[in-house]
Amino acid sequence: MTVLHLQGTKLAEQSMSKPLVKTFIVSLGFLFVLTMHYFQHNPGGSGLELSFNTASWIPFSIAISLGLLESCRQKVWRYSRLTIVLFACCVLLTLPVFYPNSDALAVANRLIALWAGFLFFMGLQQFTFTPKQRQRMLWLILIGVFIQAVFGWYQFMWMEADNAFGYNTLNNRPYGTFQQPNVMASFLATGLVLSAYLLARIPMYRGKWSWQQLLLLLIPVITIPIIVALNSRTGWIGAIVGVGLMIPYLRRFAAKAQLRMWLLMIVMGLSVSWSINSTTGWGPKTERITLESARSIHIPQAYKMFRTESLMGYGYGRFEPAYITQTAKWHQADPTQPYGLPNLDHPHNELVYWASEGGIIPLIALLLTAAAVLFKISKAREGTQLALVGLFFPIVLHTQLEYPFYHSLAHWVIFIILIYWVDNLTAKYNKHEMRYVMTIKSLALIMPIVISGFMLTTLYSGWLLTKFETTRPVNIDYLMQVNNPWAWQNRFDWDLHLTQLQLGTASNNPALIEEYIQWATKKAVDWPRPALYHNLISAYQLLGKPERASQIKQEAEYLFPGSDFATSEAQTALPSGTISQANILNEVN
Repeated sequence: MTVLHLQGTKLAEQSMSKPLVKTFIVSLGFLFVLTMHYFQHNPGGSGLELSFNTASWIPFSIAISLGLLESCRQKVWRYSRLTIVLFACCVLLTLPVFYPNSDALAVANRLIALWAGFLFFMGLQQFTFTPKQRQRMLWLILIGVFIQAVFGWYQFMWMEADNAFGYNTLNNRPYGTFQQPNVMASFLATGLVLSAYLLARIPMYRGKWSWQQLLLLLIPVITIPIIVALNSRTGWIGAIVGVGLMIPYLRRFAAKAQLRMWLLMIVMGLSVSWSINSTTGWGPKTERITLESARSIHIPQAYKMFRTESLMGYGYGRFEPAYITQTAKWHQADPTQPYGLPNLDHPHNELVYWASEGGIIPLIALLLTAAAVLFKISKAREGTQLALVGLFFPIVLHTQLEYPFYHSLAHWVIFIILIYWVDNLTAKYNKHEMRYVMTIKSLALIMPIVISGFMLTTLYSGWLLTKFETTRPVNIDYLMQVNNPWAWQNRFDWDLHLTQLQLGTASNNPALIEEYIQWATKKAVDWPRPALYHNLISAYQLLGKPERASQIKQEAEYLFPGSDFATSEAQTALPSGTISQANILNEVN
């Protein structure tokens, strides 16, 4: 028995000593091939309210844990100079959460995702990938692009009006599973430039084309028509500039036949798009081919907020109430100044978002991060710098016009992989010996279990809330079965207290209406929405308090000059952009 026990222990130690590279790549494969395409009905929004993000956090957490375990296996921590810079930037980005005007709970998701991204970057550095294994990660991204493009074709050409996905065939902007056209557009544009980059890295043998090269040549044909049909200026600019930055790279490192064929596929993609558009009568909307956009209003407003409170900002997690209040003050003092856009919880520019909330320190951190990555790109092999910039361009452009990292975890993962790719091209890794690894190993084993459990309950709770909101007559049992309200706090609170108001109104129960008023009054401080004020006015009218209703109406008209509060009735639907402004995005983008 002793001999058998020793042999078993030895085998276990040998299995633990094997590199976790293949398992790590498989976890990324699950993310790009499976979970990021998962669909579940929802009212729109961002973050965990979109089912593909929730599902994708499961393999993402596993990938992070595998990186930590690989470091424990080697008992060595590998890092580069960029690792230290990014760590310092993450610390600076986190620092304003300790300011007295910050709402730590409201910003928790953002900071968790930030540090998860840093851990993922460090995890990538712990592996000794072969060139093929590193390149395989880029191929997984491209497979994800291919799947989304195929689904986009199905939406655009063949999906019926009454479909299981709730896709609007009249508007017909094929957003895949992302539910937002610009997010789909920047994702496809990234795949388009990535196809050129990978094509130049696959040499031709005796003039023969491999199946990998043929797949890369197919990418422009299937992505360009969808990018055009999406009516997304973000996607158009990202694709055009990205392709332009890739052409010098192809001319230098690809065979002439590869360059000619790839350019021919670009032309073919545009031709297919023109053919489809001419037969279906599709044409770009006038506002899509001009620079007119609501961004020209709210981005300068957010920048003005930063200049007003440039040192400490208005507080992390406080953008929306600060934006509505501050723009109302400016408009009241000078009616020529535009008032704030209702339901705006992000100014559609990542730099001014962090700066307006946290002041100068997070802005310095973001600019330092960008400078560090650009410096690494400048150190890359001559002739490759423009191509590396091209890989980043569609997503980076998108961050300055919207908020893709909040809407798509896949975008965040791709961004981190690209940073690692650039760093790995020039990095000289340092090694730090790790003596005590049990704590890290325990964390690495527990983390994916906890995160997976949380995400599964999030998906289940989202399904229950959707059932509650869409079932008629209303079945309160769905609401009571929600087992993870934290992930759906605003939406859950809205459903719960609106039901309370409706029950109080139907049963003529002043106590229920008064409880709604207490909740809504407190909620409006952190979450000012026109629908919330409509309901408050209606509630006071139901209680026979016209003076108080008039006061709330005056406050609402001061904050939202563009909304009509003349006849207020209880708003039964979720307010536009309950967590984010999904409906607004479809209009302004």
